[in-house]
Amino acid sequence: MNDFERRVRAAIMTSFRETSQAPSVEVLAVRLGASPLAVSAALHALAAEHALVLQPGSDAIWMAHPFSGIDTDFLVTIAGRHWFANCAWDGLSILALLGDGELETHSPATGELLRYSVVAGNVHGAGLIHFLVPARRFWDDIGFT
Repeated sequence: MNDFERRVRAAIMTSFRETSQAPSVEVLAVRLGASPLAVSAALHALAAEHALVLQPGSDAIWMAHPFSGIDTDFLVTIAGRHWFANCAWDGLSILALLGDGELETHSPATGELLRYSVVAGNVHGAGLIHFLVPARRFWDDIGFT
């Protein structure tokens, strides 16, 4: 990862933290004082390095772990602000990064609402988070994992 790619990645994470959304190529270009072409190339290089995931066939950010650039069933709420995560693990990671709050999702087996709260860095809630795919295979199909 080169210096410009690091700056692009940092700008993406800052945007998620501040706006709860993935920035567009145009927004990143303005923020970084770079051309949209340079930003697009950096996004594709970061995707090739598994530093983020682009929506298929586009420059749009799908995932910049732990944040999701699209609405998901993993909603994180902190002090009235909302972020989407890619999975329960990422939802808890957002809480670890940004502060105490709540993760809501649904059981894939029953549809039951699952709610986990984090208070003073401690996770509270009932249930089991289970990953069907071992972590070493997440990138085999990161959109499914």
